[in-house]
Amino acid sequence: MTVYFKPEEFRCRCGRPECDAPTAPSDALLERLEMLRARVGRPIIITSGLRCRWWNEHEHGEPNSGHLTGEEVDVATANSHERWQLLAANWFSGPPLFERLGIGATFLHLGTSLTLPTGVCWAYYAKKEG
Repeated sequence: MTVYFKPEEFRCRCGRPECDAPTAPSDALLERLEMLRARVGRPIIITSGLRCRWWNEHEHGEPNSGHLTGEEVDVATANSHERWQLLAANWFSGPPLFERLGIGATFLHLGTSLTLPTGVCWAYYAKKEG
């Protein structure tokens, strides 16, 4: 598929025969992931790529998620240093590659949607009670 990524890394994880997820990520997403991978200089692991509506609901995704159109992806970050590396590579190593970013404890959401808002960043961290 590309230098750094294989098609199976993006496949919907539902495992259902009737899965109707897109069959490939968008060209814009692939191009930007390739550039981010080159900038950061280490492998990037896709934890959630393409999704069908059923899997998106299972994963508590937004109804209009870019995962449904192949324009957005989640990538693994084992710790805050890895999150910083990816964020720094996105913003400080040239023009920003992704302008839709979600920050979770173990992943980053990276988006290239043409229809969803850009210039946005959000957190998935759960609020602690008490």
